[in-house]
Amino acid sequence: MTNHWIDLKNSDAILAIGCNPAENHPISFKWIEESLDNGGKLIAVDPRFTRTASKADIYAQIRPGTDIAFLGGLINYALSHNLIHQEYVREYTNATFIVNDKFDFEQGMFCGFDDTEKSYDLKMLAYELDEAGNPKQDRSMQHPRSVFQLMRKHFSRYDVDTVCAITGTNKEGYLKVANTFCSTGRADKAGTILYAMGITQSTHGTQNVRAISMLQMLLGNIGIAGGGINALRGESNVQGSTDYGLLFHILPGYLKSPEFDNVDLKTYLEKWTPKTKDKKSANWWGNTPKYTVSLLKAGTVTTPPRTMTSATAISPSGAATTPT
Repeated sequence: MTNHWIDLKNSDAILAIGCNPAENHPISFKWIEESLDNGGKLIAVDPRFTRTASKADIYAQIRPGTDIAFLGGLINYALSHNLIHQEYVREYTNATFIVNDKFDFEQGMFCGFDDTEKSYDLKMLAYELDEAGNPKQDRSMQHPRSVFQLMRKHFSRYDVDTVCAITGTNKEGYLKVANTFCSTGRADKAGTILYAMGITQSTHGTQNVRAISMLQMLLGNIGIAGGGINALRGESNVQGSTDYGLLFHILPGYLKSPEFDNVDLKTYLEKWTPKTKDKKSANWWGNTPKYTVSLLKAGTVTTPPRTMTSATAISPSGAATTPT
């Protein structure tokens, strides 16, 4: 979870999509109820009328598998009605960055897709760089190839009528959802999104979660009390498979698993440590060498050698004897 369960009491709007916390997390749900007691609004988006929906201020029914359209509509609503948190978007996201002129989107596909390899040529999606190798920026976010303007163009297709035709959601109800949740895109409000397997266990699960992330960044609901993107889990440490190194592609600490060409530690670190020339970039994974060395040290168990005392020795039979 981005925020602690208790922090939900600080939310002005709680969007529960693809989850049913009233039934599946009844103890934690009391913090949602505290938010409601303080004037917060609960929005339940689900194909079924669940126990969470029965407690919600707004229930929006949705066809299974149409989450991207539903969330895309909220993104478009926030953008087209200027409900975004301008400062957060400008200062803490890549919205000001300029994308190179090779970028394109047509007939549902981004440019640079190799149908044989089923992968994208990331150079086609890269930023335009200045002489120092840093991404060019437009602080006004008006440049037609800025991330912000490309996002506006991309999500403009998700108008309310189109979204409701795809999702089956009642138009009046959808507008209530949009108005209520997008109203948190300001400094004195906070909105949180709760999701679970209804979002992740889908053919488009990754895209669903990314849509949620984009919406929350546009509204500035990151890093604040009552905000965040909170994945509801069925156990206290659902990511233990990662923490204990049980996944084939990730080492503990989310470090990359070595590949065939990582012939030694130096080569591994050079390949997997991201580099940046931008002095303002946090580049947190620039700490990969520190994390990797710490992991290797933690995995090395040193046992002090056993030494015989002058008083005893071990005979060939294994019995302890006293030397003469």
